[in-house]
Amino acid sequence: MENTESSISSSSSGTRIEGYEGGPPLCHCSRVTKVTKSWTDDNPGRRFFRCPIHGFYSWADVEKACVWQKLSLIEAREQIRRQQLEIRQLKDKISEQFRPSIQSREGSDSNPSRPISVEDKSLEISVLEVDILNASEREKMLKQVLILSWGGFIAVTAIIVATLKD
Repeated sequence: MENTESSISSSSSGTRIEGYEGGPPLCHCSRVTKVTKSWTDDNPGRRFFRCPIHGFYSWADVEKACVWQKLSLIEAREQIRRQQLEIRQLKDKISEQFRPSIQSREGSDSNPSRPISVEDKSLEISVLEVDILNASEREKMLKQVLILSWGGFIAVTAIIVATLKD
């Protein structure tokens, strides 16, 4: 069941959910449940109590959504998914397009033939930030390899010294 965590309305007397005065109910395993929103085709947008171990516990909403609400929520969910995919694809295209231009600018000492726009600079900055993150990950890995190799060197040296003492 696809779902997302949802907040519960709060008041001065604590958490209130219609029909549940003391807050969310406890699961049969005695764990506190959280209100979660369902995004399945059968119950889009419907809130339910979810146990972190056992999953679905019970519905928090008193009644199911009407047909038009259900269809509207399903359409909105699908549109959001399409837009997220399109954004991901556009970001990939942008990073591919600007990587060669950044490399060519690094190789030339002369001024670029066209002025750099704010959008170009922000894209270049985002590409450089990704490169910095990748470099820092490589640096961490190399540090670990260096530490392990020194540890191995010290261990081998100690074994050789101990063998020569005997």
